[in-house]
Amino acid sequence: MSDIEEGTLFIGITENPPWVIATAAGPQGVDIDLLDRFAESLDATIEWHWGSENELLQALQHHQLDIVAGGLTSNTRLGQLAATTRPYYTTHHVIGMASRGTQANTLEKTSVAGQKVAVPRLNRVMQPIRALDATPVITSRLHDAPGWVAAPHWWLDAHGFRPTTHRLASEHHVMALPKGENALMLALQRHLNDSHSLHAQLQRFEAAE
Repeated sequence: MSDIEEGTLFIGITENPPWVIATAAGPQGVDIDLLDRFAESLDATIEWHWGSENELLQALQHHQLDIVAGGLTSNTRLGQLAATTRPYYTTHHVIGMASRGTQANTLEKTSVAGQKVAVPRLNRVMQPIRALDATPVITSRLHDAPGWVAAPHWWLDAHGFRPTTHRLASEHHVMALPKGENALMLALQRHLNDSHSLHAQLQRFEAAE
Protein backbone atom coordinates (compact mmCIF):
# COMPACT_ATOMS: atom_id res chain seq x y z
CA MET A 1 0.00 0.00 0.00
CA SER A 2 2.87 2.43 0.67
CA ASP A 3 3.68 2.62 -3.04
CA ILE A 4 0.04 3.49 -3.87
CA GLU A 5 -0.97 5.92 -1.15
CA GLU A 6 -0.28 9.47 -2.32
CA GLY A 7 0.64 7.91 -5.65
CA THR A 8 -1.13 6.38 -8.63
CA LEU A 9 -3.61 3.54 -8.97
CA PHE A 10 -3.39 1.78 -12.33
CA ILE A 11 -6.91 0.54 -13.01
CA GLY A 12 -8.06 -1.51 -15.97
CA ILE A 13 -11.64 -1.01 -17.11
CA THR A 14 -13.81 -2.65 -19.73
CA GLU A 15 -16.96 -1.00 -21.05
CA ASN A 16 -20.07 -2.52 -19.53
CA PRO A 17 -22.87 0.02 -18.93
CA PRO A 18 -24.02 1.06 -16.41
CA TRP A 19 -20.96 -0.18 -14.47
CA VAL A 20 -18.43 1.42 -16.84
CA ILE A 21 -19.47 3.78 -19.63
CA ALA A 22 -17.12 5.32 -22.21
CA THR A 23 -17.87 9.01 -22.80
CA ALA A 24 -16.06 11.91 -24.45
CA ALA A 25 -15.47 13.31 -20.97
CA GLY A 26 -13.87 10.10 -19.75
CA PRO A 27 -15.15 6.95 -18.05
CA GLN A 28 -18.36 7.12 -16.07
CA GLY A 29 -20.55 4.59 -14.30
CA VAL A 30 -21.14 2.90 -10.97
CA ASP A 31 -17.70 1.24 -10.76
CA ILE A 32 -16.02 4.49 -11.80
CA ASP A 33 -17.70 6.39 -8.96
CA LEU A 34 -16.72 3.67 -6.48
CA LEU A 35 -13.09 3.72 -7.58
CA ASP A 36 -12.87 7.52 -7.73
CA ARG A 37 -13.94 7.67 -4.08
CA PHE A 38 -11.53 4.86 -3.19
CA ALA A 39 -8.62 6.75 -4.76
CA GLU A 40 -9.62 9.88 -2.83
CA SER A 41 -9.50 7.90 0.41
CA LEU A 42 -5.89 6.95 -0.40
CA ASP A 43 -4.96 10.44 -1.60
CA ALA A 44 -4.09 8.78 -4.89
CA THR A 45 -4.73 9.55 -8.55
CA ILE A 46 -6.06 7.05 -11.10
CA GLU A 47 -4.59 6.13 -14.45
CA TRP A 48 -7.38 4.39 -16.39
CA HIS A 49 -6.55 1.67 -18.92
CA TRP A 50 -9.22 0.43 -21.34
CA GLY A 51 -9.24 -3.11 -22.71
CA SER A 52 -11.14 -6.35 -23.04
CA GLU A 53 -11.63 -8.40 -19.90
CA ASN A 54 -9.09 -10.98 -21.13
CA GLU A 55 -6.45 -8.33 -21.90
CA LEU A 56 -6.89 -6.64 -18.55
CA LEU A 57 -6.76 -9.87 -16.54
CA GLN A 58 -3.53 -10.87 -18.31
CA ALA A 59 -2.02 -7.50 -17.39
CA LEU A 60 -3.25 -7.98 -13.83
CA GLN A 61 -1.49 -11.34 -13.59
CA HIS A 62 1.78 -9.59 -14.49
CA HIS A 63 1.13 -6.86 -11.89
CA GLN A 64 0.86 -4.22 -14.60
CA LEU A 65 -2.46 -3.12 -13.11
CA ASP A 66 -3.65 -2.71 -9.53
CA ILE A 67 -7.38 -3.30 -10.08
CA VAL A 68 -9.65 -4.45 -12.90
CA ALA A 69 -13.31 -3.42 -12.93
CA GLY A 70 -16.31 -3.32 -15.22
CA GLY A 71 -19.27 -5.03 -13.58
CA LEU A 72 -17.24 -8.25 -13.34
CA THR A 73 -19.15 -11.22 -11.96
CA SER A 74 -17.81 -13.92 -9.71
CA ASN A 75 -17.01 -17.18 -11.52
CA THR A 76 -14.51 -20.01 -11.42
CA ARG A 77 -12.37 -18.72 -14.30
CA LEU A 78 -12.01 -15.26 -12.78
CA GLY A 79 -11.02 -16.81 -9.46
CA GLN A 80 -8.27 -18.79 -11.19
CA LEU A 81 -6.77 -15.72 -12.88
CA ALA A 82 -7.02 -13.13 -10.10
CA ALA A 83 -7.91 -12.42 -6.52
CA THR A 84 -11.44 -11.06 -6.27
CA THR A 85 -13.23 -8.96 -3.70
CA ARG A 86 -16.26 -10.32 -1.97
CA PRO A 87 -19.43 -9.38 -3.88
CA TYR A 88 -20.34 -5.72 -3.39
CA TYR A 89 -23.63 -5.98 -5.27
CA THR A 90 -25.90 -8.79 -6.47
CA THR A 91 -27.93 -8.34 -9.65
CA HIS A 92 -31.16 -10.32 -9.71
CA HIS A 93 -32.60 -11.07 -13.15
CA VAL A 94 -36.37 -11.18 -12.88
CA ILE A 95 -39.44 -11.04 -15.08
CA GLY A 96 -41.11 -7.65 -15.22
CA MET A 97 -44.26 -6.31 -16.78
CA ALA A 98 -44.97 -3.18 -18.73
CA SER A 99 -46.62 -0.54 -16.57
CA ARG A 100 -47.73 1.67 -19.45
CA GLY A 101 -51.34 1.90 -20.55
CA THR A 102 -54.17 -0.49 -19.77
CA GLN A 103 -52.10 -3.62 -20.39
CA ALA A 104 -50.54 -3.42 -16.93
CA ASN A 105 -53.75 -4.40 -15.16
CA THR A 106 -54.29 -7.30 -17.58
CA LEU A 107 -50.75 -8.58 -17.11
CA GLU A 108 -51.05 -8.55 -13.34
CA LYS A 109 -53.90 -11.05 -13.60
CA THR A 110 -52.13 -13.33 -16.08
CA SER A 111 -49.78 -16.19 -15.23
CA VAL A 112 -46.44 -16.11 -17.02
CA ALA A 113 -47.06 -19.70 -18.17
CA GLY A 114 -47.77 -19.73 -21.89
CA GLN A 115 -46.67 -16.10 -22.28
CA LYS A 116 -43.92 -14.62 -24.45
CA VAL A 117 -41.12 -12.92 -22.49
CA ALA A 118 -38.85 -10.39 -24.22
CA VAL A 119 -35.12 -10.87 -23.57
CA PRO A 120 -31.96 -9.14 -24.88
CA ARG A 121 -29.88 -11.06 -27.40
CA LEU A 122 -27.10 -11.64 -24.89
CA ASN A 123 -28.71 -13.16 -21.83
CA ARG A 124 -28.51 -16.02 -19.34
CA VAL A 125 -32.22 -16.49 -18.68
CA MET A 126 -33.53 -18.58 -21.60
CA GLN A 127 -33.66 -21.84 -19.64
CA PRO A 128 -35.19 -20.36 -16.44
CA ILE A 129 -37.94 -18.74 -18.56
CA ARG A 130 -38.68 -22.02 -20.33
CA ALA A 131 -38.79 -23.73 -16.92
CA LEU A 132 -41.75 -21.44 -16.13
CA ASP A 133 -43.53 -22.73 -19.28
CA ALA A 134 -43.01 -19.35 -20.93
CA THR A 135 -41.33 -18.56 -24.28
CA PRO A 136 -38.28 -16.26 -24.41
CA VAL A 137 -38.27 -13.93 -27.43
CA ILE A 138 -35.07 -12.07 -28.38
CA THR A 139 -35.88 -8.37 -28.71
CA SER A 140 -33.56 -5.64 -30.00
CA ARG A 141 -35.34 -2.79 -28.17
CA LEU A 142 -36.16 -4.31 -24.83
CA HIS A 143 -37.31 -1.05 -23.25
CA ASP A 144 -40.07 -0.77 -25.89
CA ALA A 145 -41.47 -4.25 -25.17
CA PRO A 146 -45.25 -3.99 -24.55
CA GLY A 147 -45.64 -6.95 -22.19
CA TRP A 148 -43.41 -9.28 -20.22
CA VAL A 149 -39.63 -8.71 -20.15
CA ALA A 150 -36.71 -10.36 -18.40
CA ALA A 151 -33.94 -8.08 -17.15
CA PRO A 152 -32.00 -7.02 -14.05
CA HIS A 153 -34.19 -5.58 -11.29
CA TRP A 154 -32.44 -2.19 -11.53
CA TRP A 155 -32.96 -2.13 -15.32
CA LEU A 156 -36.68 -2.73 -14.90
CA ASP A 157 -36.94 0.10 -12.36
CA ALA A 158 -34.98 2.48 -14.61
CA HIS A 159 -37.27 1.85 -17.60
CA GLY A 160 -40.60 1.88 -15.83
CA PHE A 161 -41.34 -1.86 -15.72
CA ARG A 162 -42.84 -3.55 -12.67
CA PRO A 163 -40.64 -6.36 -11.29
CA THR A 164 -42.47 -9.57 -10.42
CA THR A 165 -41.49 -12.31 -7.99
CA HIS A 166 -40.24 -14.53 -10.84
CA ARG A 167 -36.49 -14.55 -10.14
CA LEU A 168 -34.49 -16.15 -12.96
CA ALA A 169 -30.79 -15.80 -12.15
CA SER A 170 -28.38 -13.84 -9.97
CA GLU A 171 -24.92 -12.37 -10.61
CA HIS A 172 -22.48 -11.39 -7.88
CA HIS A 173 -20.37 -8.36 -8.84
CA VAL A 174 -16.72 -8.18 -7.80
CA MET A 175 -13.49 -6.38 -8.65
CA ALA A 176 -10.24 -8.15 -9.46
CA LEU A 177 -6.74 -7.61 -8.05
CA PRO A 178 -3.41 -9.38 -8.49
CA LYS A 179 -3.03 -12.34 -6.18
CA GLY A 180 -1.01 -11.54 -3.09
CA GLU A 181 -1.99 -7.85 -2.80
CA ASN A 182 -3.54 -8.36 0.62
CA ALA A 183 -3.25 -4.81 1.95
CA LEU A 184 -4.84 -3.29 -1.15
CA MET A 185 -7.54 -5.96 -1.12
CA LEU A 186 -8.38 -5.23 2.51
CA ALA A 187 -8.61 -1.47 1.89
CA LEU A 188 -10.74 -1.89 -1.25
CA GLN A 189 -13.05 -4.40 0.40
CA ARG A 190 -13.58 -2.09 3.35
CA HIS A 191 -14.45 0.72 0.94
CA LEU A 192 -16.89 -1.45 -1.03
CA ASN A 193 -18.53 -2.63 2.19
CA ASP A 194 -19.21 0.99 3.12
CA SER A 195 -20.77 1.84 -0.25
CA HIS A 196 -24.53 2.28 -0.31
CA SER A 197 -27.37 3.19 -2.70
CA LEU A 198 -25.85 1.21 -5.60
CA HIS A 199 -29.32 0.20 -6.81
CA ALA A 200 -30.27 3.87 -7.17
CA GLN A 201 -26.99 4.64 -8.95
CA LEU A 202 -27.51 1.76 -11.38
CA GLN A 203 -30.98 3.10 -12.19
CA ARG A 204 -29.64 6.61 -12.69
CA PHE A 205 -26.85 5.60 -15.10
CA GLU A 206 -29.13 3.17 -16.96
CA ALA A 207 -31.88 5.76 -17.38
CA ALA A 208 -29.33 8.23 -18.79
CA GLU A 209 -28.12 5.80 -21.46
